[in-house]
Amino acid sequence: MQIQAPQYTRIVRVDPWCSGMSCPVSIAPDGSSASFSLQSNNHVWSRPWKVDVVATDDAPMAGGRFTGTLTFEGVTVDWTVNITQGTPGAFGGYVSSVPGGGGARVRFVDPDLNAAAAGFKDKDIITSVDGQPVTSAASLSSVLAGKRAGIAVPVGITRNGTQMTLQYTVDE
Repeated sequence: MQIQAPQYTRIVRVDPWCSGMSCPVSIAPDGSSASFSLQSNNHVWSRPWKVDVVATDDAPMAGGRFTGTLTFEGVTVDWTVNITQGTPGAFGGYVSSVPGGGGARVRFVDPDLNAAAAGFKDKDIITSVDGQPVTSAASLSSVLAGKRAGIAVPVGITRNGTQMTLQYTVDE
């Protein structure tokens, strides 16, 4: 059995329900494909196979229908995944604009949200998110609103004059 994940998804689990048989499952490191094989010539399924997929970080915010393929014993069929609309991302704290387009200064980080877990501190200046420049509090909001909440992105900051990058799981 060969499985190709639909666009904007990755395979995270395959359960072929091989009760009493050996059915080793292999999933590509990036989740783009998976396969399993049967160690018996007499296979009869009484339950459906399960293939779990999740939306990738670059999935369209609007969601949509995307198609992949399943191939078994030389027969290929399409399968469709519906990706739901994403929740726009937000920063887990309060920021203000640095004068002159210098970024977004962190004023407060909610200790219960992902921003705190990522290591943001009061007075950090956010200068980029996932390679996109941040020139103000408004531009930070705009960049994060275009990201799905829950994805991990690199965030460039300046802390006490030193530039660094934090890995941030975008808050909602």
